Amino acid sequence: MKSNEQHLQKPLTDEAIILLYWNRDESAISATSDKYGRYLFTIASNILHDAMDSEECVNDTYLSTWNKIPPTKPTIFQAFLSKLTRNIAIDKFRENNAAKRIPMEMTTSLSELDACIPSETTVEEEIFVKDVSGILNTFLNEQNRRSQIIFICRYYFFDSVASIASMLKISDRTVFRELEKLREGLKDRLKAEGYWNA
Repeated sequence: MKSNEQHLQKPLTDEAIILLYWNRDESAISATSDKYGRYLFTIASNILHDAMDSEECVNDTYLSTWNKIPPTKPTIFQAFLSKLTRNIAIDKFRENNAAKRIPMEMTTSLSELDACIPSETTVEEEIFVKDVSGILNTFLNEQNRRSQIIFICRYYFFDSVASIASMLKISDRTVFRELEKLREGLKDRLKAEGYWNA
């Protein structure tokens, strides 16, 4: 009884939650929801802009986590969950896209990157994507912390410019300028690496 009261008062550690999954204890799902439910909902909502679809994605994340652990034993549980949620939400976005239900913020942020990520349709596409991903990661690691946050929030979580500005306590104009600078920098890096011919 005492342990149940403690659980209600304080979320379990990630290690403890993973152990619950490992032991096939169904309370792992409620523990995950208690600790990360709102966070995962925000990720899904930033992509889908629909409460019901976002809730469905979060529930699918719990099911996917249950099916993956074991044998998977995540090193960083939060990152593991966020990646699952993002992938599930993007799949849902594609499904909605086919039905002409396109969230404007996502299409806007993706169209911004279209200008600096060249398309590739050859049989070497997978190698191309892997190489460009490596270049992108290196480029981001070279940026200051604020620039990294702005880029990831905009192009990974599809946050609006206004929400990024509010979070960082800077102006919308500053965020726009920073995004433009990052896109130009990424384009220059791709040119230098031979992945941009325009």
